[in-house]
Amino acid sequence: MNEGIRLHTPIGVSSDDVERALLEQAKDEPSVLRACEYLRGEAAERAAHELNQALDINAFELLTQGWARVPAVRNAAQLSVLKPGPPSIVWLDEHNIASTSYPVLQIHVAQDALPELRLRLEIIAGVQSATLAARAGRIELVALGKVSVIARLGYKDVLLKEHTTTVEGALRDPFKHQRAARDSPSGVDIYI
Repeated sequence: MNEGIRLHTPIGVSSDDVERALLEQAKDEPSVLRACEYLRGEAAERAAHELNQALDINAFELLTQGWARVPAVRNAAQLSVLKPGPPSIVWLDEHNIASTSYPVLQIHVAQDALPELRLRLEIIAGVQSATLAARAGRIELVALGKVSVIARLGYKDVLLKEHTTTVEGALRDPFKHQRAARDSPSGVDIYI
């Protein structure tokens, strides 16, 4: 069930984003500055392709890592190892999960290695609600409310890419009450 959870639109960078990061790096690294003409066009496209593969994140793993830090979820998972039986159910109201990672791009020009380009990827997932089950020490997703994801890729203080998407592939919580629309008239017709 959890394998189908994914970002609606994957995070993607373009060759222009890579070139901009390299130009920023060149301000501090003379060797990158000297190699800039070789790092454009096709080389930047290959680098963007490699980065896009690295940025193909597992949405369920990202959410699970955040949920594992919630004391109630962590306790339920630990208890499920000690006391086998039916899963413990944990319901989480509205919450955010934030993650920061540092993808590194290694570049070689004419057999010479340039300094690594160390980027920063910040991801913030805003989760409306989640119903989780803890079984045998693992967290299983039962149902998930709406999730919005903002990903920011940067180099030092420069924002290279901001990406907004949602998460799809999870069952929606059937017990979550939906608010009725205020503008729609409500009424019941009873025929006798």
